[in-house]
Amino acid sequence: MSDTLHVALSAWKLDWVALLGVLLICFIYIRGWVGLHRRQPNKYTASRLTYFIGGVFCVLIAVVSPLDAFAGTLLQVHMAQHVLLMMVAPPLLLLGWPALPLLCGLPKTIQKHWLGPFLASKGTNTCARFFVHPLVALLLFIVTTWGWHHPSAYRLALESDAWHVIEHGCFLGTALLFWFPVVAPEPSTPCWPRWAMIPYLLVADIQNTLFSAYFSFANEPIYSFYPDLGLFGTSIMRDQAAAGGLMWVSSSAIFLIPVAWILRDMLANKSNMQTAPIQSLKPKLVKKRTMRWLYAAGTRKALQTCMLLLALAVIADGFLGPNISPLNLAGILPWIWWRGLVIIAILVVGNLFCFACPFMLVRDIAKKLPIARIRFPEQLRNKWIAVFVFITWLVVYEVFSPWASPAFTSWILIGYFVFAFSIDAFFRGATFCKWVCPIGQFHFVLSMLSPFEIQTLRKSTCDNCTTQDCLRGNETSPGCSLELFVPTKQGNLDCTFCMDCVRACPHDNVHLAPTFPGTDLIKTTYRGSIGSLERADYTALMLVVVFGAFANAAGMIAPVISAIDSVSFWIGAPSPKLVTALFILTSAFILPSILCFTAKISSRTSLKVAWHLVPLGVSMWAAHLLFHFVTTYKTIVPVTKRVFYDLGIFQSPDSLWSIASTPSWIITGELLLLTLGFLASFALCLRLTKTISQRLPWCLLSALLYFCGVWILLQPMQMRGMLG
Repeated sequence: MSDTLHVALSAWKLDWVALLGVLLICFIYIRGWVGLHRRQPNKYTASRLTYFIGGVFCVLIAVVSPLDAFAGTLLQVHMAQHVLLMMVAPPLLLLGWPALPLLCGLPKTIQKHWLGPFLASKGTNTCARFFVHPLVALLLFIVTTWGWHHPSAYRLALESDAWHVIEHGCFLGTALLFWFPVVAPEPSTPCWPRWAMIPYLLVADIQNTLFSAYFSFANEPIYSFYPDLGLFGTSIMRDQAAAGGLMWVSSSAIFLIPVAWILRDMLANKSNMQTAPIQSLKPKLVKKRTMRWLYAAGTRKALQTCMLLLALAVIADGFLGPNISPLNLAGILPWIWWRGLVIIAILVVGNLFCFACPFMLVRDIAKKLPIARIRFPEQLRNKWIAVFVFITWLVVYEVFSPWASPAFTSWILIGYFVFAFSIDAFFRGATFCKWVCPIGQFHFVLSMLSPFEIQTLRKSTCDNCTTQDCLRGNETSPGCSLELFVPTKQGNLDCTFCMDCVRACPHDNVHLAPTFPGTDLIKTTYRGSIGSLERADYTALMLVVVFGAFANAAGMIAPVISAIDSVSFWIGAPSPKLVTALFILTSAFILPSILCFTAKISSRTSLKVAWHLVPLGVSMWAAHLLFHFVTTYKTIVPVTKRVFYDLGIFQSPDSLWSIASTPSWIITGELLLLTLGFLASFALCLRLTKTISQRLPWCLLSALLYFCGVWILLQPMQMRGMLG
């Protein structure tokens, strides 16, 4: 037997008081549960008994196992003890619905004459409702967590057995109060609606993240009184970092599981509502006068014209302005402002940037040419071209760094205009938008989480319509050039928000309507010209966008850049471009294919379960692009002044650039966005699968992506678009 194993086994202590107390509580609970199970077998099931016994066992492990013996020498062991007492045992105990079983398990005399009247009194109920109120419970939970981990309080608990017991009692007691609103055990009445538990748990998770990061990234020992014994091959700093990591990962997972479960129930309810007759929706709730300006054709033309003028300004400044990206409109508007505002627009409203796309004006000109346009070949009417172009774009972006070259950016815009013009000059409909445009495909996938979509108000109106103007068009509007028939259209996929169907409908039956984000990913019904979404090309497009988010962000962090340079030097490559291209290709296409097919085979599910990764990918894009936007948006001011100075309008600006500014909350905000995406993905995974064996591989994949995203966001990242 090894010395380490011998020490661990010999550290078990027999605390007879704790053991007898545990046995007594279990006996009382089981005695009460037996009677309740006989009368209400559907409520007090065997799982309730299992939960409670499991929670009691966790408490016992925390106080009598080697965890308690090594708590004074290893911080990570002490943290594991706290995880059991605050994160594992309390929800298990509450899931056992302990109130009635414990009361019914006591002798009749105690029930009727002592404890029963006390629990039924108004004062007791008022006091109990105060302490289990979410705001009070959350505050007590946070104060207890931070307070007892202050060095002076922590040292007191280590040096005094009595204070150590009090510390554990505070942890367990406040944790029971904290988890009470989440579990809502019988026979309690919730103070807040069920959805309110999502922000409640997220706030707790954020404070846990800050708490854990404090330990993980501290430059010196927080508890200098801990002995640096090198026990089990660790040092005091490594022990401290491991303790923070343990709290971070385990506690965050426990916080997020109930959030995902609540989201799953909400998605299920919203999905069921979507299958209800559409005529039950009241038009006055959707058809708002304030939205008329958005439906007008003039609004779209005006926005497209503004975007076209900005594109021309970018092209001109890219060629004629300074060849330094942070000093040029071509380095600021496309790569900082446009990408950041796209994310905001999609997540707040929907695909508004396709609505205002300047390339649409070029398409309109191409359609007026006296050329006999043909239908796009049937073999190419899929997303495989878009998948290839999007991957190519990711490679080009990292290998050739167009964001660092204003002239290169200008040539890209010119090529885009020429490409859009050429495609739509020879092919009917919106061929370029639907099957080719990589920016459009990016918007389509992200807009599957938008809170608005084009919908019909009354199904009966569409059933009685014979002209189908929303698709075919009329003298008012050309109809849908993407061939999306509104009555059978589902979600925002392939929809450019052009509003042509809204203007063409003679019955005023098509409008921009609110929808629950994410329900588009669980619909398997027929979708206009798409047909079934369960197609390999659409799934591949979603996965490329998802994994492309992580590949794109990883290509900008110091560890990955250093690794690419090292590999390039090792193989003798003249530049890191080849290795960079292989890295992007592998992480955005090859690795996703392997991981998803492995998950599909091991779970014996269809590839549609991979759709649950979309929210996680969207959140990664949002966290990454908004980071660049928030830290560099001020650059537009000096650059604009410089442009006006070059035109002879303004005097010379005081400064030609803005110093990079990173708000203190930016990392927390990024992690929060990524966590929200992970929760939504986890909830969708639960919705798209039925058994544990089906869920486990996909949940592991999403968890792997999530922790990769956390690691990426915590690394030093290039401040592109800035000097200083």
